[in-house]
Amino acid sequence: MDLVFSHYGGRVAASYFDKEKNNRLINVKICGDGNGGAQVGDIYVGRVKNVVKNIKAAFVEIADGQICFMQFSDETYLKSIHNETDIVVQVVREAVKTKQAVVTANINFQGRYLIKTHKREIAVSSKIKGAARKKELAGWLAEIADGKDCGYIIRTNAGNAPKAEIEREYKYLERLYIDIMRKAEYSATHSLLFRTSFAESEIRDCYDERIDRIVTDDADIYETIGGYIDCVCPQLKEKLSFYEDESFPLNAMYGLVPKIEKALAKKVWLNSGAYLVIEPTEACTVIDVNTGKAVKKGKDMEKHFYKINCEAAEEAMCQIRLRNLSGIIIIDFIDMKSEKDNKGLIELLAELASNDPVKTTVVDMTGLGLVELTRKKVHKPLYEMLG
Repeated sequence: MDLVFSHYGGRVAASYFDKEKNNRLINVKICGDGNGGAQVGDIYVGRVKNVVKNIKAAFVEIADGQICFMQFSDETYLKSIHNETDIVVQVVREAVKTKQAVVTANINFQGRYLIKTHKREIAVSSKIKGAARKKELAGWLAEIADGKDCGYIIRTNAGNAPKAEIEREYKYLERLYIDIMRKAEYSATHSLLFRTSFAESEIRDCYDERIDRIVTDDADIYETIGGYIDCVCPQLKEKLSFYEDESFPLNAMYGLVPKIEKALAKKVWLNSGAYLVIEPTEACTVIDVNTGKAVKKGKDMEKHFYKINCEAAEEAMCQIRLRNLSGIIIIDFIDMKSEKDNKGLIELLAELASNDPVKTTVVDMTGLGLVELTRKKVHKPLYEMLG
């Protein structure tokens, strides 16, 4: 898989292409919202504007006129918050349409292998294989972090990483936390204390074994990525390359523009002649499976429907990731009478969902053949990124 950093519509795009499938676009993210708004992970000196104790929440201003919502789980901490006082907060969810950005006072720092958290515990990613490896990493890190007033989450990338690299990142995150907290002491209200660059965050979150090449045609991005790699993950250095062919633009080589336009289309055709209709709504996303041109007559209709549904399941999961759909997702498959076929379809969906880097859960199938999924919201869907 190639991770490509290029420009799209005047903004930076990080695009993932599957080389084994004719450079199929797997996922794409667009930097920010084009308006310089708050981004997930940003840390600000905010000003408390209104404490609402009956819902255990407060409204915090991180910039002139930019009000964010902050929920409290600790009643004691809530009592110590007062209007017109400053507080260090971190953005955990970007503003979406009419919904305000969400912030927290529980500051976390995310790395490739570790996430430094406010909770005094060591947690391990469920995607790391092997109980022995999980136990080994948790015990080792607990010894290193002993006595620290914080905790850590061991990320999936740490599963096969040398301990020396993980420890180097641990020290980096500890220094970063101290520096940010010191900076906060003398910074003015609304100060932006910390923001990870878009390119760095993508390199941080990508999985080594899935990325064959990291390429960009932007000199500044190339320098930024190179510096981050040298500091945190030198094993990726040989995968980084700078694209210099001005006669054939990088976006053209990968066909990025038409692929993004296709990713915004309502209808998606399948190889069988069937198609999907994808409809995002305010409450959920609905994906409808239609037989289309895949019409067949005969005794094997149930087998035919099962085959179409399996093809639709694979394409639907690809589209969900590509479009970065989240929340409740309903898939209306072609009705099948066989319980065995319905069970097989659900098992296929669950297997496909387990391969998604974003937590995705297959809930159940109703009697009408509707399948409900939930997918964690991490970033805006593609159509909102470009809106």
